[in-house]
Amino acid sequence: MSIESTILKFSGHQTFPIRYGWIYKIIQEIVKGESISSKLNIEKQMQSMGMGKNMVLSVRHWIRALNLVICVDNKEQIYQLTPLAEQLFTHKNGRAAYDEYLDKIGTIWLLHWLLQSIDTRNAELNASRFLFNYFNGIKVKKEFLANEIKDALTNHEKELTEETLNKDIDCLLQMYAHKSLQSKKINEDSFASPFTELGLLKQEDARSYLAELSRRPSLPVEVFTYALIDYMQRKHQESKVNTLSFEALLNDVGSPGRVFRLSAAGLSDKLDQVETLTEGKIAWTDTQGLRQVQHCFEDINNIKADQYLKYYYQPEGK
Repeated sequence: MSIESTILKFSGHQTFPIRYGWIYKIIQEIVKGESISSKLNIEKQMQSMGMGKNMVLSVRHWIRALNLVICVDNKEQIYQLTPLAEQLFTHKNGRAAYDEYLDKIGTIWLLHWLLQSIDTRNAELNASRFLFNYFNGIKVKKEFLANEIKDALTNHEKELTEETLNKDIDCLLQMYAHKSLQSKKINEDSFASPFTELGLLKQEDARSYLAELSRRPSLPVEVFTYALIDYMQRKHQESKVNTLSFEALLNDVGSPGRVFRLSAAGLSDKLDQVETLTEGKIAWTDTQGLRQVQHCFEDINNIKADQYLKYYYQPEGK
């Protein structure tokens, strides 16, 4: 996939990173059948969600960016929760929600995957997706990241203004890293976004952040397995190929290795765990330096990736 073919989406969040409690609030609006696109009900949602206008617009943006809703009526802009979102956040037919209030770190990792993984078709690009899919450095500085993005989009048909880019990078930094480590003070903004819990961006000083590669011990194998199957399905659409190189899984745009910023050792750890979880249906080999991941599903496109999540949310069912 060429970066020139992406759809630029560097705005819409009103400079607010997603915050604790926001997902629960907007889910309730969708369940009630309220529009998340109409301008007519903004004041009503300001009251029901206890937010200002810009925050309402922001949370509407994030629920779509997280791929937790699908548009079922383009003309009326009516959205419904995806089956995964229903399973995670709602109670239905006597079934309890997996994680209604976003209490589990695995859910945050899952949302990170849904937010940052790039589809091979009609992919939307923003500062955070660039960081987690194209950026090759470890040290992240706002100015350097902005220049990297501008250089990468030199030949793109759409123009990205410097103001829009800078605001999007500011939002990314607020969303994934603590605002300041200088004062050692803990304030509301320190924990405003659940994504800070993932440790993907660590503030080194007032202007620098580290996006290190790691084993990611807090990333549950069940969530990694969901991401792995999701990625393999995208990679091998309408194909009977059942192998994928270790290097592609580690380094390719949209891959779990990239999006989760896994080290090679971390990826091999996760793949060992995947083999156990899937009872050998997905396995990897390292033969004379040729490392490959292989699945033995008859057709991986018919596999529901979310079937493995139940072992994380309902471990007694193992």
